[in-house]
Amino acid sequence: MSELRQRLLEAAEAAAREGEMPSAAVVVERGRRRRLRMAGTTAVLIILAVVAGMVGAGWLTDRPPPLTPAPTTRPTPTTGPTSTTGPTSTTAPMRPWIPSVTPLKVKAQPGPYPGPDPGNIVGDTTSMVRGCEGKSRIRLWIRTQKKVWLIAAKPTPAGQQRVCWAKAFVNQGGGGGFSGGTPQPVKPLTAIAEGGRDEHNRLGVVGGMVSKQAVRVRVLFHKGPPLEVVPVDPGPGFPVSFFAGFYLEAGPPPAEGQHRIAAVDRVIAIDRAGNQVAACRLSYGPGNTC
Repeated sequence: MSELRQRLLEAAEAAAREGEMPSAAVVVERGRRRRLRMAGTTAVLIILAVVAGMVGAGWLTDRPPPLTPAPTTRPTPTTGPTSTTGPTSTTAPMRPWIPSVTPLKVKAQPGPYPGPDPGNIVGDTTSMVRGCEGKSRIRLWIRTQKKVWLIAAKPTPAGQQRVCWAKAFVNQGGGGGFSGGTPQPVKPLTAIAEGGRDEHNRLGVVGGMVSKQAVRVRVLFHKGPPLEVVPVDPGPGFPVSFFAGFYLEAGPPPAEGQHRIAAVDRVIAIDRAGNQVAACRLSYGPGNTC
């Protein structure tokens, strides 16, 4: 009732100012409306507060509140050098080393080897030949700068297509390399290159066996003019001829770790009419067709 009394007093004062006295019902209605406005305002404030709390608690979304991401760590290596995240550099592969070549005008000769032979190089070379028939003899020799290249062979039995031969690249005292001896099938061209591989031995030799149709053998190098050699006829009982030629490698030796390329590139057999009889590519790995 204190509120109603307050409203009546306010109405009386307003009537005095305006010169009109409202009825009691009007006064009561005005009070009711004011209470409704106050109640509505209070309800809105309460709803806003509740909504704010729900949003803060994450209740108005279907997803749970985000979790704080756990810190990640990288494992620390226990062995080896410490890794870095800076830019890395790769070492470019070294360029291949290809020697320059100067062919030597030294002719191969048919056997026997005239000596001197203090190191018994003739006996060592001929003793390596296996198979076939007859006596093993020196069938070709070529010599320069106190180095000797020898080819020993036995005649091929009639009706067979094989060659029994061995080779040696040695000094006149007997030191050097001997290889071969196992019978090999007859081919139009077989070529081998040896020597010329280090700064103390720059002399190289290329030789082998070739069809009897060939009257010349041309050796092509990666760097340098070609080498022309004349095959040597080993005599009756042989289905092939033998050939050999010397060359010198020029320039500095390869650097440490530098890949060495063989000086000889290709070998070509040529007949009397100038036609190619056979050819092969020589290398110290895949691609060798000689």
